[in-house]
Amino acid sequence: MTNNISFTDTTFTDIANSFLVDTGVDTLGVSCKHLFMVFENHLGIKNIDLGEGFKSWNLYPKNSREDTIAVKTLLNKNPDENIGQFNTLKVRDWIVFEIESGNSNLYPLKIRYTPIKTNEIVYAVGWGSKQKDNSEPVVQKFQCIDNLGDYYYLKSLTPDIEPHGRSGSPVIDKNGYLVGIVSGAEGNLTVFGSVSYLRTVFNKHKIEYIVK
Repeated sequence: MTNNISFTDTTFTDIANSFLVDTGVDTLGVSCKHLFMVFENHLGIKNIDLGEGFKSWNLYPKNSREDTIAVKTLLNKNPDENIGQFNTLKVRDWIVFEIESGNSNLYPLKIRYTPIKTNEIVYAVGWGSKQKDNSEPVVQKFQCIDNLGDYYYLKSLTPDIEPHGRSGSPVIDKNGYLVGIVSGAEGNLTVFGSVSYLRTVFNKHKIEYIVK
């Protein structure tokens, strides 16, 4: 999915990616925290709080905008957390939403809480900002190079994929379980946020979840 985010004087359309997760207790929305760098540049927001000018945030597939889900609350809002730069955001690049009632056409991902292993193959599923054909999201294959705890370095095994705008895409394993989120790039490697930080968010904000 992607995001449509409205503030009093500005609307960001089709920006980054987002997805749904099944915690075993509830369905939540997820996207990348470094979207707040955009809000900082355009709106002067300085911390992880949408502020008084915020109006609405909607999640929807680019190929099916009628399947829109509205965000109710940013669950890991924190007015004391500075946005910072990407080199600090990559260790905490998850934002989690309470959403309006679910849509039966949209599938929430179940979460794998064990880390991606070195050399493991995983898949990022999402839309790029320069993608011309939006009839389907692109599936990009990656191999894990290094696990740094709250984030990973990976190399792409899918050639000729334009990376711009794919942040916030879910990363799944061979069985379709969520194992990470697309965060950014450093040199020739891609950075994925780790589910370990998502679990930290759940615990800190008392979001119930079941580990199977």
